[in-house]
Amino acid sequence: MATTEELIALYIQTDERLRALIQTLLDGNISNRRKQQLLQQVDAIIDELTNDAGQGLADLIGSEYRNGATAAVAQLLAAGIAREVMDVTVNAIVHQGAAQAISDEGFYSILEASEHMSRDAKQRIEDAVRIANEQSLIEGVSRRQATQNAVAKVNKQGITGMIASNGAEIPADKYMAGVVQYHQRKAHVTGTENMAVQNGMDLVYVNFVGITCSLCAKYQGRVYSISGNDKRFPKLDLRPPYHSHCVHSLSVWVEEYTPVLEIEQTIKDSNRPFEDNRTEANMNRYNDLQREKSRKNETRKQWIRYKAVLPNDTPNLQQFAGHKVRGTKKYGELQELYREVNQINRNTILSTNLTNR
Repeated sequence: MATTEELIALYIQTDERLRALIQTLLDGNISNRRKQQLLQQVDAIIDELTNDAGQGLADLIGSEYRNGATAAVAQLLAAGIAREVMDVTVNAIVHQGAAQAISDEGFYSILEASEHMSRDAKQRIEDAVRIANEQSLIEGVSRRQATQNAVAKVNKQGITGMIASNGAEIPADKYMAGVVQYHQRKAHVTGTENMAVQNGMDLVYVNFVGITCSLCAKYQGRVYSISGNDKRFPKLDLRPPYHSHCVHSLSVWVEEYTPVLEIEQTIKDSNRPFEDNRTEANMNRYNDLQREKSRKNETRKQWIRYKAVLPNDTPNLQQFAGHKVRGTKKYGELQELYREVNQINRNTILSTNLTNR
């Protein structure tokens, strides 16, 4: 069974395969027949990804749902409820249907990402051929230089996996990392909740995490009533995960064996205003972590740009990131080479345009 990391790696690898496929245009053959062959190869790569990711996500969701149900049983046992009085079966229709619904939802996201990736890769091939032909036939740039310019231009960013509502193009691996982790967490939470209900438990607790976002801060650290019938606690209208990469979950809260003072404090905590109550220190730490994540994302974007212009000189991402963070001589040389090649490309195009006037 695929792990979360292996599923996300499928998208990183496919992104690299598609950009490498486009990079093969550098051999100078940009005939229509070659273009059609590349377009067919894109279809084959995307079909393989869709099948592998779909099966992997389905397996992962099934496993996480069972883990969530098992966790609920463990929580009930820890609270003092005897196993003999519990119903611990997970083969009932309600469990199978819940897991399948999450799997179907996740697969729809996979199909969406596949469609965007296919469209993006094919458009890059079309654009690379068009740009190379324009520079070579119309502007008089050499065929080799024109092709190199075209490939560098279209391959300077990761393959798109989703287009946000504001028009931003989200790289496939980044988008699907969120999709996989969101549905994995949702499966675990749903398994826990359904096992709690199956055993007559109505109260669940959303864990408290100190370093978290402003949205999660509103909902964490509370006990909720699943049915809404226990008016001492808020109704569980919104369940974790609250967003992609959310680390919040549910656990069964058993009042029967809980001390009176702890129950009173829990009721108070659960009915606090639904607002961001993080400490300033936790807010600052969360913002620091977000900046660190952005820095890593920028390094990957930079590596993709370098790979597009210097396919034979740019090391793999891990090596590139290592050289960059250490400020090595190799990184400095790579920066200089990147600037030189870009300047040569610009000068060549400028010179050709002036000659043709």
